[in-house]
Amino acid sequence: MTTSTHRRTRRPRRNSMLEALGFIETPSVSFTSDAPRPHPVKKTQLVSTSGTKAHTVEELWNTTELETDSLVDWKPAELERRLNKRIRWPFVVIWGVILGVLAYAGYWAWGTQQTGSDLVVVAVQDAARDLGDTLEPMAEAVLALTATGDPIAESILTTSGQTDDASRALFSVAAELPQTQSSTRSIASEAATHALEASKGLTSAAAYVGAVAPVLTPPPLITDPESIDLATAATDFGSWRSRFETMLSSLPDGVMTPVTQNLTAIGNRLEGIQTAYLDGLREDDALAAAAALDDLSAELSAAWDLLEAETEVARQAVVSQIEAAQDALVSLTG
Repeated sequence: MTTSTHRRTRRPRRNSMLEALGFIETPSVSFTSDAPRPHPVKKTQLVSTSGTKAHTVEELWNTTELETDSLVDWKPAELERRLNKRIRWPFVVIWGVILGVLAYAGYWAWGTQQTGSDLVVVAVQDAARDLGDTLEPMAEAVLALTATGDPIAESILTTSGQTDDASRALFSVAAELPQTQSSTRSIASEAATHALEASKGLTSAAAYVGAVAPVLTPPPLITDPESIDLATAATDFGSWRSRFETMLSSLPDGVMTPVTQNLTAIGNRLEGIQTAYLDGLREDDALAAAAALDDLSAELSAAWDLLEAETEVARQAVVSQIEAAQDALVSLTG
């Protein structure tokens, strides 16, 4: 709030003459203020033709005109100068050629990769057919796997070797398949694995039977003390025992294990059987010598029966591996 100061000046009466003559101004009252006085503002009254305030504001807005410069013809001078520059066609052509070469190189690389992949797939199919051609002869050779004491059949060695080579060839070519052909590589590996197991199983079983069967035949030893001297009898029994123990020490682990365990038990009793046999001869007791050999024959006969049973188990395992390999190869060759 502004405070106004009022000062009043009174002239003495003796000056009334001078005032009448006009030499002295008429006393007056003056007011002073520190703040300027505002100009009066004329109030504006809004009158609506429709009678509502909302329409009044809308009418005033619609009738208001903004005075501003037009921007329709405005353009940035710098941008206009840049757009008006001349295009450098040599650079455009060069970059076009470069992009074209890059695009062609990418397409060529992709096509080469596809072609290489297709060639590997064809090679896998060919290797699968070669492997399939060896499985039928091997399935027939399995029939020759019997506990007869005969040498290993030539057909077993031949077909097993062919299947082994073909399986490894399929493994090798399947390893070159790209990641996009992982399913084909897996099937090829599965077929090759089954074929290799069949080949290994057939060869191992045949070799096992070929080593064991000849020794399971009881030695032709004489039990009559008058027909043989003690030294000769000891040499004959010792020779057969040496063959048996040599065979037993060379048997592989994991092949017809029940037979190996049974033969090991027989080997542990051979010394006692040999002693009983020689004691019978030494005492001129043919019955005691014959009884010792009968015990040996019974042990070997039981081992033979077990060998025949385990040979059949091995043969069925080989047949199962062959069939599994053939099923997998059908997916590759169609």
